Amino acid sequence: MKLFKNDNFKNILILVIVAMIICLPMLNKKLAVYYDDGIQHISRAYGTFEAIKKGVFLGNVIPSFANSFGYSWNLFYGASTTFGIIIFKLLTGSYIMGYKIFNFVCLLLSGVTMYFFVKKISENSNIALLSGAIYMIAPYHLTDIYVRNATGEFASFIFIPMIFSGLYSVLKNKDGDWILTLGSIGLIFTHNITSFFAAFLAFIYIIINFKELKNKNVLKKLVINIILITAISACYLIPMIEIKLSADYQVFQDGAMSNLDDINEQRLSIRRLFVTRDGEEYVFELGPYMIIMLAFSLMTTRSIKKEYKKDYLFFLLGGILTMIITTKIFPWRIIPKVFRIVQFPWRLLEFTSFFFSIVAAINMGAVIKRFSFKDSIIIIAIAIFYIIALRGFVLVNNVELSKIEEKELGRITGKDNECIAGMGKGEYLPVKVYNNKFYIATREDKIYAIEGKAVIEKEEKDACNLKAKIKTFEEETILELPYIYYPGYEITLDGMHVESFETENGMLGINVNTDEEALLEVKYSGSSIMKQSLIISITGVMGLIIYIIAKPKKDEEVEVKEEKQEQ
Repeated sequence: MKLFKNDNFKNILILVIVAMIICLPMLNKKLAVYYDDGIQHISRAYGTFEAIKKGVFLGNVIPSFANSFGYSWNLFYGASTTFGIIIFKLLTGSYIMGYKIFNFVCLLLSGVTMYFFVKKISENSNIALLSGAIYMIAPYHLTDIYVRNATGEFASFIFIPMIFSGLYSVLKNKDGDWILTLGSIGLIFTHNITSFFAAFLAFIYIIINFKELKNKNVLKKLVINIILITAISACYLIPMIEIKLSADYQVFQDGAMSNLDDINEQRLSIRRLFVTRDGEEYVFELGPYMIIMLAFSLMTTRSIKKEYKKDYLFFLLGGILTMIITTKIFPWRIIPKVFRIVQFPWRLLEFTSFFFSIVAAINMGAVIKRFSFKDSIIIIAIAIFYIIALRGFVLVNNVELSKIEEKELGRITGKDNECIAGMGKGEYLPVKVYNNKFYIATREDKIYAIEGKAVIEKEEKDACNLKAKIKTFEEETILELPYIYYPGYEITLDGMHVESFETENGMLGINVNTDEEALLEVKYSGSSIMKQSLIISITGVMGLIIYIIAKPKKDEEVEVKEEKQEQ
């Protein structure tokens, strides 16, 4: 068949087979998908979908969580994985199955994006295939999916190769620079922490290639991509700024996500990069197959062509540096606080896996003369056999899992340091709520008059929609509505807009002054800033489409002009 003679089709088919082998444990109905972060991601998908069905703008607030007072994930944390799980839930009828299929797709796409990136820089499809496959089966990558159930971080593996592929195209003045925008917005909407460190590493890559920016066309491409990234991500970044300015939320507090003591405690011993002992839940080792391939780096450095050496050394040193940062020998005490957002130093093994997957594959292409498709398959098979031997680290329950719909989600009991299904530690709560969860645990689900006097009748609450008849008896009456404070609630009194604020309890409050009965109505429709930022993002998407379509024609015109000038 002609298709099998096409390198891309043949190699992607191999990556599909690799993904299917690696995802075989997904077929087990007792797989512990609720363990660690799993319950949070699946609960969030469930809660977001239910919120959308209730008419909540973009599912920004999950009304059934936090004892039915509403809890927001999507204003603080990119929702791409949430909607990914929802899409496959709609196709399968099950959140658990949707979660598993989404993970399979993410695993496959990570290999595919790596394949096309390495093919671009190596100009060798066999090297690219090897790189894509070992990136997919990197032990830390699989720890994310089978132990940590860290869906956001696991999905972020897709976008790192895209970002560097786009940057490579920009700096080398080649086609495909728009991939930088696709990869960047994909990562921003997927995982905040990985986005931060990817941006930092991408900045270093640009600095190393700073001379290339003297080319006006290169600089133009970079600026256009930055503008597109900023515009498209506006619907996420601008509301986040709005919410940060509107009230104090726990996630933005100093040391809320991580402190120096926590980071120091989570650093790895050198031994854990090479071997995983029985009883150690997380697998942080590189794998012997990877170590052997990396051992040829000195030989490759000597033989690699000059025009490729700078990039090769960047990937090699990037892998070494990110690996060292995860260990106890790295001095975190002297590092600026902003980098502590990483929470766990070993998160950077994602970038180690990325950099070393490129270096290892290029090494094999340099060491083995006429590196062939067969050579790539043999090395991939060896790596898979080793990974299968680590299967004991796949967590399985004793019984088949219950449906997420049957679990009690978002229930605050008021206990100290409680981990809440669907809410984590409650880090996206206002500080006033976070520090007094007992109030939420004991509060009734109705309107309170916290200052002054009021008669409240015919109160009806359905998710983020509320109606009630209100009559007050004092000039200044403050009502506390049964909602935790997040921007975006629209409140009217007899059709007239009423400004809201955060009460001393972290709830949604309003001032009311009416000696006649009035109709109070509440719904979550998103703030004007959220709606405006959504328009900016839609405009940005349209701009990206136009840029992708129109760019080949512009490049052809530039080539024609250059040819005429040469003549």
